[in-house]
Amino acid sequence: MANKPISNTACYCLKIRRTAGNVIHFYDSVLAPSGVTVRQYSLLYAIASGMPCTVAELAARTELDRSTLARSLKPLLKSKLVVDTKESGTRNSSLELTQEGMEVKEQAAGLWADAQKAFEKRLTQEQLSALEDVLAALQTL
Repeated sequence: MANKPISNTACYCLKIRRTAGNVIHFYDSVLAPSGVTVRQYSLLYAIASGMPCTVAELAARTELDRSTLARSLKPLLKSKLVVDTKESGTRNSSLELTQEGMEVKEQAAGLWADAQKAFEKRLTQEQLSALEDVLAALQTL
């Protein structure tokens, strides 16, 4: 993990933000051989689960605002892992994974599973259960 310290602040928001960054860095490092980040993998997975899909559908599925989603899609479109197959003259995008995108998603899926297992090994079963409880409680803020 990136090991950003959380003990040097009393602010819960900052502690959670730094911890999230550490966790994202950990997952990204495990997914690195696939060439995508954990955020990009989640988009590939979401697109694959409902192809073709519009940007609006993908935004709803991933719970991302459209501008954040558009920025996140750019590298996937540029690297030709995702293609927009919208008809000429229409405004609504129609996103699909390319064959290479499907292959990268499958490779990343295995690496993601490895990251999940490694993450789970760092915590006891009681800690994982408590983490799930805390995350569920924080969703209601």
